[in-house]
Amino acid sequence: MSAAKPGILYLLPAPLQPYETGAWEPAALSQSIPAAALRLFSTLDCFIVESERTALRLLSRLRDKEGMERLSLGILDEHSSELEIPGLLKEVLVGKDCGFFTEAGMPCIADPGAALVSFAHSRGIKIVPVSGPSSIVLALTASGLDAQRFAFLGYLPQERSARRVAIQRIARDIGQDGMTRLFIETPYRNDALLAECATLLPDELWLCVAIGLCGPEEEIISMPAALWRASPLPKLGKVPAVFLFGQKASLKPRNTR
Repeated sequence: MSAAKPGILYLLPAPLQPYETGAWEPAALSQSIPAAALRLFSTLDCFIVESERTALRLLSRLRDKEGMERLSLGILDEHSSELEIPGLLKEVLVGKDCGFFTEAGMPCIADPGAALVSFAHSRGIKIVPVSGPSSIVLALTASGLDAQRFAFLGYLPQERSARRVAIQRIARDIGQDGMTRLFIETPYRNDALLAECATLLPDELWLCVAIGLCGPEEEIISMPAALWRASPLPKLGKVPAVFLFGQKASLKPRNTR
């Protein structure tokens, strides 16, 4: 008797805005999350999630009582071990479709989901990413910086002196290769990071800060470091933000004969 064909692992988007903003009410969800993802949230019974609390809050907006009672949730977070991954995918390996989502945005970027997907590939599980909001892509799109080549750096060092060295190194690297760099920060360190960027970056290098994407506080500020230094810095507070360094985008001259 042949083994069961594995199910599908769907990578699902979650709202970028926190639960408390009202972004998770059904009407708001329909504006930020594609219909294909909403349908899967409503119909799949197996999920792997970063936070059980966040997952239940989201799913309870989209499922009836009977649908909630059928749920099977596995947890994959920063405390998980790779040894747990086979157990999380055991239902998928015997033919059941499953959805994976994290606390915000698209999964597997700056979270443990990439290890889950890597293991799934090794076991012949089909991976289906479902499009949705990604703060990194949205920030790059709206930055006005050169997006022909870019790199996401995750988080910079927490220790202040190491972070300052990293900022200066990134600036030098952009001067050599022209590649836009993106990174994120724990929100309570946003203001300190912005002050250091404005102080340390060369005058001509552009700094973009994309604040509160997809929410009522959304603001995208992009200009050369010299102008940042000449202007009062905005107070970011604890609103999620994406930081970008790079060169201003421009149209390259057409070749002429």
